[in-house]
Amino acid sequence: MATPLDAAVRALALQVNRETVLQARAALLAEADRLDIELGKRQLGSEVGLCGADPVSPEAAGAFNERISALVRSCVIYNRELRAAASALDATARSYGYTDDEIAASYRSAS
Repeated sequence: MATPLDAAVRALALQVNRETVLQARAALLAEADRLDIELGKRQLGSEVGLCGADPVSPEAAGAFNERISALVRSCVIYNRELRAAASALDATARSYGYTDDEIAASYRSAS
């Protein structure tokens, strides 16, 4: 099943050229790295506690925690897709004649 990111990557792949492929790859990797940092800040087991002493608070806390966990899972999947798209751009860069060293160096110099 195609995702919105798949469509975006296909569109991006159609828009890159020899001059822009490494920049596009670096942008995807930079966003994936930034997301890694943000996801790393979320401590495992850090959950929303009870909002109060009322009878609804336990249910509310559980609902908040479920939604937060779903959002984190979505971010992890999105991050994986960013890295997959960057990897696809690796292949595109190689087809333009860039070497593995040049591809790796382009991200180091961009970050």
